[in-house]
Amino acid sequence: MQTGERICVGFLTSWNAQTRAVVTLRPDLLATLFGAAGQKAQMLLDRAFRLMNAQLGSGCTLTEITPPMSGLFFGESEVCHVNAYTELLQIAKLMSSSLSALAEPDNPDAADEVDARPDQAQPARQFVTRVRDLAVKRDVRVANCFNKDVALKSSRRLTRFGFMSDSLVAHFGLLQPSNIRNSVRMTRGLITELTLAERASGRHSLLILGFPSLESPTLSDKERRAVEDYKEELDMEAQEFKVRFAGADNDAAACDALMAAL
Repeated sequence: MQTGERICVGFLTSWNAQTRAVVTLRPDLLATLFGAAGQKAQMLLDRAFRLMNAQLGSGCTLTEITPPMSGLFFGESEVCHVNAYTELLQIAKLMSSSLSALAEPDNPDAADEVDARPDQAQPARQFVTRVRDLAVKRDVRVANCFNKDVALKSSRRLTRFGFMSDSLVAHFGLLQPSNIRNSVRMTRGLITELTLAERASGRHSLLILGFPSLESPTLSDKERRAVEDYKEELDMEAQEFKVRFAGADNDAAACDALMAAL
């Protein structure tokens, strides 16, 4: 199509000792891109993946498969390791082409809009939960220190912090490449809350910022540069407000940073 767009058409997976090839490209997207020829493209994809599954069934490993042409050209595959089925689904979602927005003609600008729905905070809550589980395994005494509601000066409503002990108050933020500008705005708000909490209570403050591994195949070059730039920028802003900063590209690193600050 000469659009410069990379389209992920499917996955080769090995899970629970089972290997298979799965088409993930939506038929309606093919119809949007190629019109009446979309159905023919779907048939070519289905045939190619059937042949790849036949190779797997004959004893080939994932690295030994030769994708059949079937009138199509397959680019290089990207390899990613996961430890949970939810991670596999997340990667499948991230690798989906942004061209899928073309299948929504009633909202052509959807890909550029900021998603302001409340469920944006869900990944951050899950991040805190995973770090809490790791921290409790190391020291059960911190179990009751997570997700604490505190009333800050000049605010009538309670503010929830990811962690609060007698000596430390901490927030957990996330840089999400899919909506990185909104992630940065939210993180700056966390820095402000930590500053207020430190002034009011005398506790040390810590911002733990999670971000995807820069080696992740799910990141484009543009996303990788944006994560690096914003991470450095937020680190400097935290230092200006005397808030300690720790970047973490995995849950264990985030837990290490928290425990080291206690």
